[in-house]
Amino acid sequence: MPEKTETSATPSATATPTTTQSVNRLSININEDTAAKLRWQKEHKGISITETIRRAVALLDLVERETAEGSEVLLKSRDGKSVRQLWLV
Repeated sequence: MPEKTETSATPSATATPTTTQSVNRLSININEDTAAKLRWQKEHKGISITETIRRAVALLDLVERETAEGSEVLLKSRDGKSVRQLWLV
């Protein structure tokens, strides 16, 4: 059965007992395709949905910052014969 989540307009921040960082608990609405991709990462890569989202946000941040500075993000095939540019719009 698909996971369902509700959207919260304001994230709540709570201090974790073991660190000085705060944690923001978010509730989001996503379509079934996105939910399936998150579940796939959890089942096949062995990482939590939270960690998958952390990695996705970090990757998005890296790409956005680099492209804002004029860099290009390129994807190269394993054999090195094909190079494609990644564009985020």
